[in-house]
Amino acid sequence: MKNIPGGRAHVLIPANEEIDLAEQMRMALRIMVTCFIYNNDIFNLITKYTQYGYPDFNVHAGMDYGEYIEYEIDDTVNESEFTSIGAVANNAAKIQSFSPCNYVYILDRYYNELPPDLRESFSELTNDEVEELKPKLKSSKVYKAKYNHILTEKEFEEISKDLEDIKTAVNEEANKLDISEMSFEEVNTKLDFSRLSRKVNKKTTAGVLCADIRGFTKLFNKSDSNLEDLSYIMQQIYDTMGETVNEQFGTKVQYQGDRVVAVFNDFKGSEDYRLRLLKTGMKLNEAIQGLNDNPDISEKLSNHKLRIGIGCSIGQIIATRLGMRSYKDNIILSEAADSADICEERYAENNKIVIGKQFYDEIKSEDGNKNLEYQILRDNFTAISTTGYYECSLTFSEFLKKVEEKQLEKASKIAKNSLSLGVLTNSAGESARVGVRPWRP
Repeated sequence: MKNIPGGRAHVLIPANEEIDLAEQMRMALRIMVTCFIYNNDIFNLITKYTQYGYPDFNVHAGMDYGEYIEYEIDDTVNESEFTSIGAVANNAAKIQSFSPCNYVYILDRYYNELPPDLRESFSELTNDEVEELKPKLKSSKVYKAKYNHILTEKEFEEISKDLEDIKTAVNEEANKLDISEMSFEEVNTKLDFSRLSRKVNKKTTAGVLCADIRGFTKLFNKSDSNLEDLSYIMQQIYDTMGETVNEQFGTKVQYQGDRVVAVFNDFKGSEDYRLRLLKTGMKLNEAIQGLNDNPDISEKLSNHKLRIGIGCSIGQIIATRLGMRSYKDNIILSEAADSADICEERYAENNKIVIGKQFYDEIKSEDGNKNLEYQILRDNFTAISTTGYYECSLTFSEFLKKVEEKQLEKASKIAKNSLSLGVLTNSAGESARVGVRPWRP
């Protein structure tokens, strides 16, 4: 298990040279089908959860096959984090997000290695179905199958039998869980995940940022021959993301491939968390574009350009840390996190920052005369058609320049008004009335 970003699990299954590859593909699919059966036939039927009347959880999956590099992210700022670098993980995540509930999508690299009987379970996506995926992937065929049509009836029975002990353990664990033992504490300092757990959670007002490198998956050669080069580039990206989030007193939640999720909570003594959030977005926009000027990176990218898309939202969040033993992941639960994800995933074009209407309305409601930074933000976020979302392409340097220009403009207006009223104001804000007197030699 690589990590659990929200409701998605990233699972890495290393190939074993001593086992026939086609059989390993079957085993990997069996693991995937087991996840569906566990969710649909065990988790959704836990008595303690069904009594609340919540809708059932649904699973959809994506799989690919190829080479990768195991990598420990150390951005010099945050706790190190394990990941893998390679098109195989990126591709699986991309197609998973488009697969319908209870379906598995696989790429042709995976399909071609399957034993013949399993290939018959999959059908190629139609032109209409694959249309949305084309901008996300290099030329690849995508195949689909409903999870309960992949394996034989006998294999299904074997899996269900194997899960009996899990079913018993999960129900016992659910019955032991006492919600009254779970605490949701307020946050008075910068959010720290290290002491959080299932029982100890934090609740705070915060901004959520999702930032993703655009088109990075398509930079991988289909043969995986440029893994080393892109591994070097990812280290530069991770360093940039970690340092930039930390500069604005944000907290990294997770790296998700070429994406970072961070929160900027409101705490005493800090700058307005909304400004810290948006300044981080502008700094990331500038810093990632700046990496293109690095000759080593430019050469390794074969003169392609790094581009970033950023989504930001604000609201109440719950922060927790979940997992088993030492394998735990930082998790944030909130509508703000979902909104930031939508802003980035659906609406943020290359080198753009996107926010929703609620956030934009808050910016508009701030007195721009008291805080010129809000006035600049209000003037530079523009509506994306009639979607209810707003975008901005400012870098941090451009933002600072506009603030400086507004300050000079404001100072000039004050000076003109003062002169017209016969009043001069010094740097300390003290006023003195002056008048025009005749000159005497």
